[in-house]
Amino acid sequence: MQDAGSIIKSIWSVPKKPLASGAWLWWFWLFFIHDENTKKAGKCRQIMILWSVKNDRQISCNGLDISVPKSIIPSASGYVLDGAAAAWYFDGKSMRDNFVLERSKMRLDQKKLSLVAPGSTPSSFYFGKNGDFITKIKAKGTEFELIAKQVDKNDAVGPIHGRMPLFGSMEIEGTRLEILQLSGTQKTKGAPGNATGTKTSPIRGTAYFQKILLAAPPPQWYWGLYHFKDGSYLTYMNVYAGRAMLADNAYGKPELKKPTLGFKEDIFFYHAPSGKLFEGNRLRVIPSKSKTADCWVHGFSGLGKDFEISGVAEGYAHSSWSFVKNIGAIPIKSRFVYNEYPSVVKNVVLTQKGGKKLKYGLGWGSMENSWGFIV
Repeated sequence: MQDAGSIIKSIWSVPKKPLASGAWLWWFWLFFIHDENTKKAGKCRQIMILWSVKNDRQISCNGLDISVPKSIIPSASGYVLDGAAAAWYFDGKSMRDNFVLERSKMRLDQKKLSLVAPGSTPSSFYFGKNGDFITKIKAKGTEFELIAKQVDKNDAVGPIHGRMPLFGSMEIEGTRLEILQLSGTQKTKGAPGNATGTKTSPIRGTAYFQKILLAAPPPQWYWGLYHFKDGSYLTYMNVYAGRAMLADNAYGKPELKKPTLGFKEDIFFYHAPSGKLFEGNRLRVIPSKSKTADCWVHGFSGLGKDFEISGVAEGYAHSSWSFVKNIGAIPIKSRFVYNEYPSVVKNVVLTQKGGKKLKYGLGWGSMENSWGFIV
């Protein structure tokens, strides 16, 4: 088993063997920026940023062509990753889609433990001298420096590394850090009341990180991740097949319902005060439309060896990434839509064997769902 330091260093690495056809490699951050509304309603400003490469001869994302002849190229200090950088920013009032979306020849430096994406909206991610993870984004008159620090060293927080072989050359491999303390600054040019200068504001909150290699066609899923003020977290994942696979392909708008054929059902609740991780592999997610336009509600329940848990998660903003690709040599395109929703979770009740209950009112986080397919 790798130690935490080795796993962290491996974040700035690439697979030893070439990416399989269609394989996806990405680095993904979610930053939850707190304000007074977070205390009252669980809502917060949020930033998602993703750096990725994909081994495809032809594919586009939100209209951007991200096809490249070779996605991973060795260099003197590591690798050049010919791919794309993408981000959205929910500013507390509206979702700023495509906050970052551009092709970039990213520099992955394995000695400095850094990933730099140059371009018109530059971004970078590196490991600081104090053991912090530092992300910088400069886009559309706003500049972020986001500092994520792991203050809870429990194994349940991470870094967690795992690999799941599938069929043939297909596999999923990933590294996660479930909850980190967030600080930093936001600089805004031409801010109200400061039209000629730059306003600098402090940032506080929490963050989540994942690095994933997906060497398989992307499935449909329901996912949720939520943080609580005492350092606890809740996350669930339901990978399934169903009618949503045909949405935006054989028919128009999706009809998200209870999964008809589930492949993976996981739910985890980490109780920070006790340091205990509750792990379950029986999960039920019931999606329904939210009162907020283009958003969803997840009613969920799960079971583990010595507990059961339930709650309700509700999105309040929406961003999506639409991927389009030809189906082989025939002149027909397939479409896959990956949706993200800044969300709150409430009414979480975890009942342990023997009847003891843990109750949580509001948590902040994100939910995801997907529909369509690409091959």
